[in-house]
Amino acid sequence: MLGFVDGHFTACEAKSGEFYDSSRIGTHKPTTHIGKKDLVRRAICSRIVEGIYRKGDKVPSCREIADQLQVSKNSAYEAYTALVGLGILESHDRSGFKVGMDIPTLEIEKRAREQPEPRSLNKPIIDCHLPDVSMRANQPKNWTEFEYPFVYNQIDTELFPIEAWRECSRLALGRNALPIWTSEAVDIDCPELIFQLRQRLLHHRGIDTAEDEILVTVGAQHALCIISTLFAEDSRPIAFENPGYQEARHLFHLYRNEIAPVSVDSYGLDPDRLPNEFKLVYTTPGCQFPSMVAMPENRRELLLEKAENADAFIIEDDYEVGLLGHVETRPALKSQDKNDTVIYVGSLSKTLSPSIRMGYIVAHRDIIERAKMIRCLTVRHPPSIVQETTAMFLAHGYHDVHLNMLRETYSQRWHIMRKGIEKHLPMFSLGNAAGGTSFWLTGPTNFDANDFAKRLQQRGVLIEPGHIFYQNGFPRNSFRMGFPSVATEKIDQGLQLIGEEAESYLGNSAWRQI
Repeated sequence: MLGFVDGHFTACEAKSGEFYDSSRIGTHKPTTHIGKKDLVRRAICSRIVEGIYRKGDKVPSCREIADQLQVSKNSAYEAYTALVGLGILESHDRSGFKVGMDIPTLEIEKRAREQPEPRSLNKPIIDCHLPDVSMRANQPKNWTEFEYPFVYNQIDTELFPIEAWRECSRLALGRNALPIWTSEAVDIDCPELIFQLRQRLLHHRGIDTAEDEILVTVGAQHALCIISTLFAEDSRPIAFENPGYQEARHLFHLYRNEIAPVSVDSYGLDPDRLPNEFKLVYTTPGCQFPSMVAMPENRRELLLEKAENADAFIIEDDYEVGLLGHVETRPALKSQDKNDTVIYVGSLSKTLSPSIRMGYIVAHRDIIERAKMIRCLTVRHPPSIVQETTAMFLAHGYHDVHLNMLRETYSQRWHIMRKGIEKHLPMFSLGNAAGGTSFWLTGPTNFDANDFAKRLQQRGVLIEPGHIFYQNGFPRNSFRMGFPSVATEKIDQGLQLIGEEAESYLGNSAWRQI
């Protein structure tokens, strides 16, 4: 940790590539690692912004700053040279470096730099249907520090195609593409991205659609937000899988939509249990969230029929299909849609990264036209530079290669997980899952997965309690384990630890109560 005392940076705790100035406002500590040169540049710029150094003031010499920040003199010199090139510093013979630019500074007294005492809000906050925190996934912020993070919706950074993505970013940032991504195009998505989505992703899912039937969104959650807004005025309920994707349920509830839970069994959502009236039915037929089961053909046909008869739409969240090499990929429900009943939601979160926030909606053009207006009124449009980069990543074949690698790796890990669960966790029911990057386990009726998860954290293991996926938070005897973030060679060790803790928690004969 680096502090600033009497005009000098002090290395209180030397962590290569990390910078934290303890004199700055608040207590935020960056968690990302940066290079040595960037460390120096950030340190100098932060002092200029805070008014410690002003235009014409001399800054520490390269040797001094190198000693203070525990970097090499060469790194310090390169950082200073870069700042000179930007005009922020000036190089003077024999007198070193001085601040060469006026930068808006934070005129704050030193006492104001201290962390202020928390204040109570004296004004009432109107209830806006926010979910209880206990009904959301409470993944520890430091989850990467756990040895066995069986968490969901995270990726293995070792598998991310960083070189390919960097190359596509470089191409997207080229001078020729500058007019494309610097302009505000609220009604126009990247044409190349739309073409690639149609040609490479949607065609693969059996979906044949026109250009004006696709809308790019800031991830799948944004797509669901748009749909929630679009149908909010219809007083009929939304039929929703139970258990199901809790963040979609919370989102629909936030927009004052009534939720009608529909039980999920070993074949997914049962259309025979749909309410008499509904405006939408939210489903994950390809790989049910969170049980990972697939909806059979007879239920797909019945679901389409019931939605048509109810004058309703189906939201198909096709969030995690085709990631296991040993599982045959079935066409999307949208591919069977002859009457524009299905609103298809897809994303690249599982194949690339959830942080890229690249999603899309496929629906009838009348729906897309209205959805585009809602998007414009909320986020304007997804960042054009991200659209351009993603389009190039798809067009150059990088996504195809990466997906094939993921299918092979995830398939290997899936089999290791399956074998390890059968060996170490016989006290839990595995269900009928055949795909996906996680497993859904159910314990005896007296088993509390939330309490069990807390015990496992003490042993460096993370799992996800399953009560949050249910409408009312019950039952509490199921949990989910994802495997993308666990190294292949550590999976069996982690499962063994879970098994040991389960035996201690349940007793050797407790599995017979399932």
